[in-house]
Amino acid sequence: MIWNRLQLDYFKCFEKLSLPLANLTLLSGVNSSGKSTVLQTLALLNQTATANEWSHSLLLNGSALSLGTVGDVIDKNKARHQAAAIEIETEKYKCTWKCLSEDRSSYTIPFEEITLLDFTDNQKHQCVIDQQNIIVHRLLPEALSAKLPLSDIKDKIYQLTYLGAERLGPRETYKINTVDRHDTVGSHGEYTPWYLFAHREDDVHESLRITKNTKLLQQTEAYMRLFFPGVSIRVKKVTDINLVTLGIKTSEGGDYHSPQNVGYGLTHILPVLTACLGAKIGDIILIENPEVHLHPAAQANIGLFLAKVAATGIQVIVETHSDHVLNGIRRAAKEKILTPEEVAIYFFRQREQAELQKQPQVQEMLVDAEGNLDDWPQDFFDQFDKDTAYFAGWE
Repeated sequence: MIWNRLQLDYFKCFEKLSLPLANLTLLSGVNSSGKSTVLQTLALLNQTATANEWSHSLLLNGSALSLGTVGDVIDKNKARHQAAAIEIETEKYKCTWKCLSEDRSSYTIPFEEITLLDFTDNQKHQCVIDQQNIIVHRLLPEALSAKLPLSDIKDKIYQLTYLGAERLGPRETYKINTVDRHDTVGSHGEYTPWYLFAHREDDVHESLRITKNTKLLQQTEAYMRLFFPGVSIRVKKVTDINLVTLGIKTSEGGDYHSPQNVGYGLTHILPVLTACLGAKIGDIILIENPEVHLHPAAQANIGLFLAKVAATGIQVIVETHSDHVLNGIRRAAKEKILTPEEVAIYFFRQREQAELQKQPQVQEMLVDAEGNLDDWPQDFFDQFDKDTAYFAGWE
């Protein structure tokens, strides 16, 4: 069961945003238009739930995200003395976290009210947060959690994987994740070698297997070879030290080398493949710029790969600046890997630009069963056409 909608009120560049979500949601658009904000909002819930399970406030700064102060996150002009809100809607529930802080220099935003609408019996449960007496566990008041099976909200937030754009580059050694919580590759991909080592014997979902060996390490290596033919990977724990080494071989007859000697593309795609292949049905994966350091053909293939992951029942939300990633997803629609209803594609404009041009800040493009889009707004992956027209003398 997927999350159907995300709504934001007075959060960063959005006064109001209501964004329908699909099995695979692609966010595109110009810089500083709010794409990352969508992912960061969900990652912020996860950071709060995992870093401090009993928190009464959103934690703006942690291992995954460092967003600064309340003044950096909440719009001062639009939201003066008003609560900012994050709302998630599923098939069964709609949960809203309202946050308010008069101290714009604070590094946390206290919860003011948490509301849960239960669609199964049309009941609304509202809880005003008393910092002293109300117990909040993993973002939800215990009184609500005790009454309702909220796994499609509470557990999914806790188990969410967020992979940011600033991924860790090649290293001689990598850290072990010793945090007692849901295991992920890390928001910067920093735990990828450890994740591969710790989960190397886990089975990959059968619809994603491309080699006879069903285990995560072998499946990840097989996918790496689709992008980089001849590649092999090896992960080893350093004896008596909480570190892991990653060895990469770039040809069948070659030797294993440290990541510093094989190029950025391999180490930047490895966390994406590992996170997706290690996920379980019902998990949510957020990925910023999966195309970083990849050749255009590999960018298209990563779009197709993400579509295949989403088709298994793992919800994927991806931000990209690559038309090749978009085309990979369009190809997946044409190949019937996903239905058009299972894909959502959005183009984000800067708020000031949208207001000036009297256009929506976020515009949805619909994809059909042949991979065609119903609209192609200006600045939506059209730079190649503009440059071609210039060189042809048409402009």
